[in-house]
Amino acid sequence: MDFYKAVKTRRTVRKFQQAPVPEEKIKRILEAGLKAPSNAHLKYWQFILLRDKDNRRKAIFEGLQARDLKNREDIEKFIAPFEDETLKKVYRKTLPIQLTMMLEAPELLVVCYKMKPLTDCRTLFELNPLASVWMCIENIMLAMASEGLFGCTYTPYDSTGLKKYLGILVGYEIASVIPFGFPRESSESRENEILEDRLHVDKW
Repeated sequence: MDFYKAVKTRRTVRKFQQAPVPEEKIKRILEAGLKAPSNAHLKYWQFILLRDKDNRRKAIFEGLQARDLKNREDIEKFIAPFEDETLKKVYRKTLPIQLTMMLEAPELLVVCYKMKPLTDCRTLFELNPLASVWMCIENIMLAMASEGLFGCTYTPYDSTGLKKYLGILVGYEIASVIPFGFPRESSESRENEILEDRLHVDKW
């Protein structure tokens, strides 16, 4: 697929067909991730595919503690601290299926990266490993779109339990958990971004 078409096609999808994802597609999208830029060429990235359904369920329940939040009052209480109405709208839609999307997706990818604890970082420069792994993730998401695959990036609030359950090495963190597969339904259209509203030349 043409690069610009892949960018335009990419969507966030949380409901999937049960059709298996061909191994060659998975290999291509992960290899695309490895081609992303990285700080000082240090690609301290590791991928874990949670395929065994029982193991995945245990990892999510015991390690990630994800859940479907369906009660409207609970949802409104959760999003009350947020000021941005767009963010609230997204959470109203996604909180009821956060667990379901991880259990039902044909593939569940855990993307790990290596860096010192955030509490020890004092400058933006020290966050380069975090920025780099998200460039890797962006490549993965665009490669998925080019393969007709879609997913959702989920960043755990606390990944301590999941790291312990999966045996992730000390010094590594979880950047994102990505359920993905072929979409079960058409995703909603995205709003057109207007470049002129964001582009500044020479000064703000």
